[in-house]
Amino acid sequence: MKAHAAVVGAVLGAWLAPSTPLVFAALSIVASLLLRRCRWSVGVLVIAVFLTASASSTHATRSFDFPEAGEFDGWITFIDDPKASGPVGVRVTVRSGRQRLVATGHGAVAGRLDNALAGERLHVTGTIRPVPMSDTRSLQRHVVGRITVTEVLGSAPAAPVNAAANMVRRTLDEGAHSLDRDDKALFLGMVIGDDRGQGPVTADDFRAAGLGHLLVVSGQNVAFVLAVAMPVAGRLRPAGRAVVLLVLLGLFAIMTRFEPSVLRATAMAGIGIGSAALGRPTNGRSGLSWAIVGLLVIDPFLVHVIAFRLSAAATAGIVWLGGPLNERLPGPSWLRVPVSTTVAAQLAVSPVLIAVFGPLPLASLPANVLAGPASGAVMIWGCTAGLVAGVCGGWVATVLHFPTAMLLLWIGGVAGMAAAAPSATLDLAGLVIIGGAVVVSLGVRRRGVGLAALLISACICGVAIANSPSPEDGHTALGDGVVALHHGGATVVVLDDPPPARIVLERLREAGVRRPVLIVAVDGDRADADAVLALRDRFGPVPTAAPPLHRVPGARTVRTGLVVTVEGIRVEILEVDPRIALSTAYS
Repeated sequence: MKAHAAVVGAVLGAWLAPSTPLVFAALSIVASLLLRRCRWSVGVLVIAVFLTASASSTHATRSFDFPEAGEFDGWITFIDDPKASGPVGVRVTVRSGRQRLVATGHGAVAGRLDNALAGERLHVTGTIRPVPMSDTRSLQRHVVGRITVTEVLGSAPAAPVNAAANMVRRTLDEGAHSLDRDDKALFLGMVIGDDRGQGPVTADDFRAAGLGHLLVVSGQNVAFVLAVAMPVAGRLRPAGRAVVLLVLLGLFAIMTRFEPSVLRATAMAGIGIGSAALGRPTNGRSGLSWAIVGLLVIDPFLVHVIAFRLSAAATAGIVWLGGPLNERLPGPSWLRVPVSTTVAAQLAVSPVLIAVFGPLPLASLPANVLAGPASGAVMIWGCTAGLVAGVCGGWVATVLHFPTAMLLLWIGGVAGMAAAAPSATLDLAGLVIIGGAVVVSLGVRRRGVGLAALLISACICGVAIANSPSPEDGHTALGDGVVALHHGGATVVVLDDPPPARIVLERLREAGVRRPVLIVAVDGDRADADAVLALRDRFGPVPTAAPPLHRVPGARTVRTGLVVTVEGIRVEILEVDPRIALSTAYS
């Protein structure tokens, strides 16, 4: 009871973050310890946790050390791994002294930045500027400035612990060379959270299928790492076993760059291991609550991180609803366990997802049931055979990664089929009805009553599929830089300085566009080229029109006055220099 009440205080304190002196937090903690056996102990604990989390937030906010705008010349330490930023750029979070900054580089400098991993150091020059106070998203990540790197003067190795973590990452990367590009990127994302090589089509398929959490490392990876380690650690005495497992958890957290979901799972596992070693084992519900409290007290800004919220919600659903659902559902255990776990997690995260991203894809539940066991096998195999493959290389790595390729083929196929399903979604009203049906079924002590919840859910899903969106005839703006011209079953896509390719794919999918018959690249620049390549990867060969001196591979250079009619859509090119201007009509 106290653990769950403390969560309320921690969340409210971190979210509201009233200005609170540290002395008030210290006094409240002392009071909660002195009054822990009185009748008001729970209320005192909630107040103490609330004040502690808010005081921690106040201290973090006041401790921001904003840099002065100007020239920069010094050493930076990478906090995470570099990621692409624009067509030829790289972006990475770094630390310089006590300041956390975002460093960007382009051209040859981007190549130097891209070769380093978290923990490694570079001596760079460039320009630096503080982030504005209005940039709350950066400040919530403790980022206080931005560096534009112009030159890299030198490098230095990472500290021993970071170097060991990077060695493991590079070993896994080397061993996965036998996999094709997409499978390798998916494998590294699932095992160690390295999603940098994942293509836009893969990312869109997994998000459309509700499998986006498989693209990066998550809390379940921690469970699989412990499962792999237990056959060895289990032979040790309780104290020695606890030390080995806690060290392993710390190394895994470093290797996965302290992802919020991994932090939650690591803290929860650490509490369980520590309490077991002390002879006072705790259950999953209390362990989750105390893990959330501890993390929010240490870093109250985590309450604003979507990944942390989703991880906590999914775990809460599993530990609170997974067992009762498993008891109520009919069928064999090999089917009930994954279904009940998936349903419990999906019900718990759905309110967060709907509030942040809008209605949920209906395909997510069956996709998670089908892909979940295979993803677990990939994670376990990656922690064991994946390392052996990296050490041995050659044909040994190819043989060891054959099961990996088969598992990834299955997971990718599930994601692709779910993404190609009707674009039916579930809104908050439907979620409330389904959740209510599940709760009612849990309140009845008959397993077969679970069928009623499934029947109600199926009816709601059928209505949602029947009402799934389809493109409307005419001109539809799908956000900045993307326009769809639809007539009958045909769609012409016009790209004009579009957003990243994955966003273009997402917008077309959400609009119900199945296959464009023509793509018009208005500028023909690198952004257009990236979007066109992603569209071809998604839909296959699609005729593409671009202006002279374009950079779009395989596009046709058009001239002024050209008229193209495709499946009832008439496109006339009015101007091509320096960019295409067009008019459209429908027959």
